[in-house]
Amino acid sequence: MDDTKKKKVILDVDTGSDDAVAIMLAAMSKELDILGITVTWGNRPVDNCVENTLRVLELLGREKEIPVYRGCPQPMVRYLTKQRNAALEKDGISIVEDGVEYSVHPAYLNLPKAAARAQPKHACSFLTETLLASEEKVTVIPVGPPTNIGMAFRMEPAIADHIEEVVFMGGAVDMGNITPCAEANFYHDPEAAKIILDSGVPCRIVGLNATHSAELNLDDAKTLKKIGTPAAVFAGELIEVRVDALKRMGNGNGYSDAIHDALAVACVLDPSVITDERLLRCDIDINGGASDGQLVVDRRMGSEPDENVKSRVVMKADKEKFFGMLCERFRGER
Repeated sequence: MDDTKKKKVILDVDTGSDDAVAIMLAAMSKELDILGITVTWGNRPVDNCVENTLRVLELLGREKEIPVYRGCPQPMVRYLTKQRNAALEKDGISIVEDGVEYSVHPAYLNLPKAAARAQPKHACSFLTETLLASEEKVTVIPVGPPTNIGMAFRMEPAIADHIEEVVFMGGAVDMGNITPCAEANFYHDPEAAKIILDSGVPCRIVGLNATHSAELNLDDAKTLKKIGTPAAVFAGELIEVRVDALKRMGNGNGYSDAIHDALAVACVLDPSVITDERLLRCDIDINGGASDGQLVVDRRMGSEPDENVKSRVVMKADKEKFFGMLCERFRGER
């Protein structure tokens, strides 16, 4: 495909398991021109996430084509107020049994150590410079805590004019995972999420409601592994790792789990994977109480969205179409 016809995107990741599947889906989709991958803290410390990102790109043989930039090692302001961080005192992603750690997001992905290195430029500098220089609007896809993107908006608000859309994996409506009402990515840096939502750029929020409506299961993992390509086999293994770790922690059903971040990329590739999307006024709770980090949606009568509302919340997705996209891309068919 002619590069001029490709959608220009920047991925922002905190590479654990579902980020890895998202990176592979994006990198193996010829419709996308990935300008770079910025890395933040989140599932693991930022240096682990950088290494994991490079490992995934080397698996695909794309480490020389897609530059990786190390970003922020902690949230914008959350850690300044110790009492806000009760939920962070628990790992929530791992369990140790007989001295062995089982984790939804292993500290290092089960791939060879990367030979490549991240670029010397900071992720936030890359974001501001690249967006300001782009004549074509860019789609930004943050699938971890949105610290890098929020910082970039603070550094140079004019980047808003160069962004086609921000497609988050984050948030949830009437549910949570790190707290009863907050999803982890938005909880980890709610100020950054609020800065982006308040910027006026179009935002699509692919949250827990959508991702759990399109969970992949152990049978899907077997199907992927039978495809036999490195990406398909590794994606299948990651599904198995997630399901096993969650079962051991008592948080899963032992059969399926949401591959959250990959669904956000799928929504960029083909919005028809979305079966329920709503234009809603959105905000983020940053007040430090029981609902800290919650995605707040206004559904009161008389508060219907108008032309100034640019936030769309994905509530449901087509699991079969999503899984079909993964199989198709990982076979190398598109």
